[in-house]
Amino acid sequence: MKENVKKQTQKENTDTISSDTKELSEDTSIGSLTKNRRFTIVGMGGSAGSLEAIEEFLQNVPPDSGIAFVLVKHLDPNHESLLPDLLQRCTLMPVRNIEDGMEVHPNHVYVIPENKDLAIMNGQLLLLEPSKPRGFRMPIDNFLQSLAEDWGEKAACIIFSGMGSDGELGARFIKESIGLVIVQDPATATYDSMPRSIIQTGTPDYILSPAEMAGKLIDYIKYPSKKLEKKHQSTDKKMAVALQKVFILLRSQTGHDFSLYKRNTIMRRMERRMQTNQIFDLEEYVRFLQEHSTETENLFKELLIGVTKFFRDAPGFLALEERILPELLKKKGKNDAFRVWIVGCSTGEEAYSIAILIRECINKLKIRPNFKVQIYATDLDADAIKKARSGLYMANISNDMSADRLDRWFIKKDDQYQIVQEIREMVIFAEHNLLKDASFTKLDLLCCRNVLIYFTQELQKKLLPMFHYTLNAGGVLFLGPSETISGHEDLFVSVDVKWKLYRRRDNTSSINKIAEFPNTTILPKLPITLPAQKKQPSRQPSFLTDLTRKLLLEKHTPPAVLIDENGTILYVNGRTGKYLELYPGQMAMNVFDMAREGLGFELRNAVLRAYTQQEPVVINEVRVKTNGSFSLIRLKVDPIEQPLEMKGLLLVVFEDLPQVKKTRTINRNGSTDTEKDRLIAELEKELRFTKEHLQHTIEEMETSVEELKSTNEELQSTNEELQSTNEEANTAKEETQALNEELLTVNMEFRAKTDELTEINNDMANLLNSSDIATIFLNQKLEIKRFTNRATKIVNLIQSDIGRPVAHISTNLNYNHITRDAKEVLDLLQPKELQVEAKNGQWYAMRINPYRTLDNFIGGVVISFIDISTLKQLEKAAIRLAENIVQTIRYPMVVLDSSFRIVSVNYSFLQLFSLSEPHVSGQVIFTIGNGVLSIPALRELLEELPRHETQFNNQVLNYTFDGVGTKNIVINSHRIVQEETSAELIVISIE
Repeated sequence: MKENVKKQTQKENTDTISSDTKELSEDTSIGSLTKNRRFTIVGMGGSAGSLEAIEEFLQNVPPDSGIAFVLVKHLDPNHESLLPDLLQRCTLMPVRNIEDGMEVHPNHVYVIPENKDLAIMNGQLLLLEPSKPRGFRMPIDNFLQSLAEDWGEKAACIIFSGMGSDGELGARFIKESIGLVIVQDPATATYDSMPRSIIQTGTPDYILSPAEMAGKLIDYIKYPSKKLEKKHQSTDKKMAVALQKVFILLRSQTGHDFSLYKRNTIMRRMERRMQTNQIFDLEEYVRFLQEHSTETENLFKELLIGVTKFFRDAPGFLALEERILPELLKKKGKNDAFRVWIVGCSTGEEAYSIAILIRECINKLKIRPNFKVQIYATDLDADAIKKARSGLYMANISNDMSADRLDRWFIKKDDQYQIVQEIREMVIFAEHNLLKDASFTKLDLLCCRNVLIYFTQELQKKLLPMFHYTLNAGGVLFLGPSETISGHEDLFVSVDVKWKLYRRRDNTSSINKIAEFPNTTILPKLPITLPAQKKQPSRQPSFLTDLTRKLLLEKHTPPAVLIDENGTILYVNGRTGKYLELYPGQMAMNVFDMAREGLGFELRNAVLRAYTQQEPVVINEVRVKTNGSFSLIRLKVDPIEQPLEMKGLLLVVFEDLPQVKKTRTINRNGSTDTEKDRLIAELEKELRFTKEHLQHTIEEMETSVEELKSTNEELQSTNEELQSTNEEANTAKEETQALNEELLTVNMEFRAKTDELTEINNDMANLLNSSDIATIFLNQKLEIKRFTNRATKIVNLIQSDIGRPVAHISTNLNYNHITRDAKEVLDLLQPKELQVEAKNGQWYAMRINPYRTLDNFIGGVVISFIDISTLKQLEKAAIRLAENIVQTIRYPMVVLDSSFRIVSVNYSFLQLFSLSEPHVSGQVIFTIGNGVLSIPALRELLEELPRHETQFNNQVLNYTFDGVGTKNIVINSHRIVQEETSAELIVISIE
């Protein structure tokens, strides 16, 4: 009955969904749905132990949430999946097994079938045959990557319990597309490997239990859909001010300025954080940033989300490998280094991909083994650089390259892969800000992929000339698929249009362009330009003062020019066209060349006198010809003393004088006296100027001759000093060459020592592993330094445990005092040996010894475990055998071990000496019964038993006991040997 009701409810729900879908699109075409992206698609991933968590999550999701769910789970390829039926019991939403080409609708759950890979395109689910063998497949990564590309910011992902790292790369793609990432809290996961691998990348928005996920997801989806860009138009002053505050907070805490990043990118990332924190106003978010420094760091990480993987856009790397690298490598000389710069390297996948390609190309071209390659990989994110340096990556990288490359260039360490040392040594990682830090130069290859897309066009136009400058002639620039050199075709020539490979072009225009680019790269201005608004003229007193000064300068100060001692014009005040005019020919701003007729001689004379005497010079009634007539002016040249920045400059001032009317008389030849007087005066003035100029020139020449004589003497002295310095330099050069040879020798010795140390480390590692002895090395802080493979079966160790305290590691032993014993050995410097039992019943001899260096320094302890299970079994067998033998003999008999402790005793022996078994078992024979067998002769006989013989029979000792009488004590010894272990039993009978 209950099942029927449930099915009926599901049918009604399906009908409702169908009607909702019709409202979204009249023709129910998924193409229009995809174009609008009016609902969210959640990609769910899980592996071992995730079914219960998925059921709990779906139970809390309302059936009308408007969300579509696609479940990709690791399934057995050989058995039909029952997931749809299992999940249908815990949700009212229809649960469907995915069929090829199925369209996605909201309020549905879609489940991947067994032995298939899944992708989504234009809102349609596409089933693919697996391209990797079982154990190497990453179906969750594959689907989430396609979901991020197809559904953008409306994509989300939830990662549940599971083994391995599948989903880690896909979650990063979802985050890059501004989607939502939720991860199950590892504390609630049956297997926490998958959730932890994603948490380590810093991409999750929420880390929740399955019961909490649904509420957070619904709250996130219901966040107001209005974008900040729409809510606050670019003309809104409050929006611009708030955005500036965000930039200031980011810069003050992280040291990085994001004001020249694309506005849309910044807004989307910021809105993403606001949506996560359920904040609906930008000004409120600014206050939230001020109060929570961790949110500033989260926003910084959000802006730096760098999604990368090995050989991303594989055809582009193929073009680089086949068309670019061989050509560049062949051009390098014998002593030249091949230099590469990877900008925005993130966690290092791209840098290592380039290094692998270069190394493969070197091997293929058979270039000399010592060919030097320098690869510089830089990024803003310090955490990403730290991860890149380690060279450790999750197992999901097997999807990104061929099996041959994986085997050749990576080492498997537990569930991770590490780049081989040969490749790691080729790459130097560094934290670097492209916008303010100095750039690397003399590059052969510059990779800047998917970095420029985050910058404004203005910034891109300044960065591309800088890239041109950093490359060698013929160097290659490698950009991302969405980036271009638009507007800089004179700097680069295209090699591959599709995969954005460009070669540096050298010509005159490119040189001029780079000359305009500052060495300091780009120092962006923080303030964002606000829209122009109509402003009323200010009436403030300070503003009136400035206007008044400007008006006085324009109306009431005489025309003037500021010049240097050579007459070059540096500044012009007022209208000087009446006194100066442009000189025909090549443009030159020199006051002497521009002086109008009548002014030249007086101007030269005044400037010369003012500069040499350093005092003002005033010349009255200078006749200047302007527009066909002459006018009188006063010429004043004033040397400047203050401020110090202008000292040595001259200020030339022109002042008009009133015109004086003079009476004229006509001579016999028809000329007037006034004209004659003027000509005479001009000639006299010119003669006077010439004499003064000549005198000044003669004085300068005499001074110059004296100075030349003195300079010649100084030059001769300097020449002698230079000769002496040259001899010293030659000597220093010889010493430097000798020192260089010594350094080369030392370097070779160091290299030989390094090779020898590497060989010793390899020998040691092989020795420890081949000895099959479980060994753990601890430092003085009892932190794990190294361990053998055998030790992992006794103590739960993995490679990432190196550096962790041994107390934090669980063991498979019924013994919990390893830390205490190790500390005791470290304090007392005395070895300790114990026999410990494992939970599986095996026995080990645990030895703890101090770790001593060659110079007798205690560097920690060494813990070793030797399997003694066989010995224990032999001892038990021997004891059982002895007990059976002893109990069958009527004579009093006791069995001892090699330490003379009682292993077994029969009833006759106990009755003879009036003893009980609990009081004698395990005791030394000489101490039982108040020393009844503490017989010196017996002790001497036992201690002198030949240990090297397998057996020793019928040694008889006659002794009289009190109250018992005289008895014969017969001693027999037998050594039981099995493989490398042995046990000795001594049998004593009394007759």
